[in-house]
Amino acid sequence: MGSQGPQAAASANSLQRHETRAPAIQALVLVAEQELHGALREQSPLAFGAPAHASPGETAALSRAVRAVCHEAHRLDLRAEEMLIAIKQAWSQVSAMRTSRLGERDGDVLKQVVSSSIELFFEERDGTNVAPLSIPEDQRE
Repeated sequence: MGSQGPQAAASANSLQRHETRAPAIQALVLVAEQELHGALREQSPLAFGAPAHASPGETAALSRAVRAVCHEAHRLDLRAEEMLIAIKQAWSQVSAMRTSRLGERDGDVLKQVVSSSIELFFEERDGTNVAPLSIPEDQRE
């Protein structure tokens, strides 16, 4: 009864791997928070009667933030799922700015950031051409 089964050993290895990667993930959370905060500052404040769609400049700001986060994730040698954890943690940290700048677009913008991050993460890793953040046509000005 003294030995552990393969599942217990695999679980222990996974936990140890996560503990050693946690500082890198937290570093990426800080970078993502800074980048997203900067991109949100470039979004027009919500106003009654204001368009509910992002301008090209606002879209470009989010695209720059995604690029910076993906670049840093590669520099830190993180996996895509670790990058997504960091993005979502950072997204929750900028909730006040999101509320005042995105309003009802919040969920849609998060989906776009996550989708673009995944796409860009693998394009950068594979060395293929990198496309800008894509905004559905019905949400463009």
